[in-house]
Amino acid sequence: MSLIKLLAIDLGASSGRVMQAIYDGHSLQLSEVHRFKNEPVNLNDGLYWNLLHLFGEIKQGIKKASKDSIPIRSISVDTWGVDYAYLDQNGDLLYQPHCYRDNRMGRYEESFYNAISKKELFQKTGVQPATINTVLQIYSDLQEKPQLRNIVQRVLFIPDLINYLLSGVLSNEYTIASTSGLLDIFTQDFSEEVFERLDIPRKWFTTPTKNGEVLRQLSPRITQELKVDPFDVIAGAGHDTAAAVLAIPYEHEKGTVFISCGTWSLVGTESDEPVVTDEAFASGLTNEGCFDGKYRLLQNTTGMWIIQELQRDWRLQGEEVGFGEMVTLAEEVTDNQTWIHPNDPVFASPGEMETKIKEWCKVSGQKVPQTKGQIVRVVLESLALTYLETITQLEQLTKHEMTTVQMVGGGIQNKLLCQLTADFTGRTVITGPIEASALGNILSQLLTLGVISS
Repeated sequence: MSLIKLLAIDLGASSGRVMQAIYDGHSLQLSEVHRFKNEPVNLNDGLYWNLLHLFGEIKQGIKKASKDSIPIRSISVDTWGVDYAYLDQNGDLLYQPHCYRDNRMGRYEESFYNAISKKELFQKTGVQPATINTVLQIYSDLQEKPQLRNIVQRVLFIPDLINYLLSGVLSNEYTIASTSGLLDIFTQDFSEEVFERLDIPRKWFTTPTKNGEVLRQLSPRITQELKVDPFDVIAGAGHDTAAAVLAIPYEHEKGTVFISCGTWSLVGTESDEPVVTDEAFASGLTNEGCFDGKYRLLQNTTGMWIIQELQRDWRLQGEEVGFGEMVTLAEEVTDNQTWIHPNDPVFASPGEMETKIKEWCKVSGQKVPQTKGQIVRVVLESLALTYLETITQLEQLTKHEMTTVQMVGGGIQNKLLCQLTADFTGRTVITGPIEASALGNILSQLLTLGVISS
């Protein structure tokens, strides 16, 4: 077969890339075309994603990828979960999408859980109740801005929104919708009961597309602007973790835990059926959708976010400390006996991360880390301990012994974290691919196009 080129827009909560894959019928060559920052913007006490900036960067990436003689066959988008945008009757964006780290949801949690309890929500949607979930975000929006009921025509998750801007087609994709707390976990469609109980308009969403769908070709306006030939826009594996899991080269799926390491760490295993038992609820585990219709039973845990925030803090203080240097400093610390709970809400908001860590250690009666190396070591060991806790919970719930840990994503470039994970969990750790989300994105396109069958 002739060479084909596929593009993956891979957006994380701290950076974005446009990746290209060249497929010759036997193998894929994956390379980065364009990379850019993704940082939320604080505006009038609200935290928003700068979508216009992101879309401009995406177009730059498409332009760069079109410069050689190999035609682009298709493009697809994967992003972080839960966030979304409102469109009006003209299909226009009402305002920039909120970031899940915005604090508005805390004001409405009490009335939200009076309408539907945490346990009920978990049993119906399979999603562990959390402040960041789409369902609570939208409920909060409606409390603050009731006029949205009369203005909003459609709600799109972030990958759906970018697909729409590229193709003009309005759709909701299954894997990203499965993070929302709005889907019925068993029917894999939006839950009429959840919408009714929370008084959220059901008409804002359409039945999710599954297993990939060619939406339409790239918008004529964009092809003219970028001077590129038209190609297919595909709703593939829209959630970055679903894409990453699709790319995992399992040896023994039932005995393997995956850890997708990025700003978040997603620790879980694949399951043919959702797990919504009392034990799963008490363990804090959640069920999300796979590209093939299976489920991911997992724990959403804080990942490299704390490390990223430490780096940002030190930069603001005039010290540029690279990730490699942070690892080197942490490796020199061999006597650490201090740990934090990375999932404590105090670490979820940006800013003053070093101070938060020191205060947490002080309040918990532990030795307070002083040097940069000690602080980073505390964070990395704490992440590894969190992984161990989740693996133990997964073994108890699935009745399968988890002997192998498959670590993927950008976070595995931190070799110390990978080694600590092996040391603390006592499991065999296999690393790679680093670009798991982008690779899974590409694979979902090849499957959708029928170029490959599995």
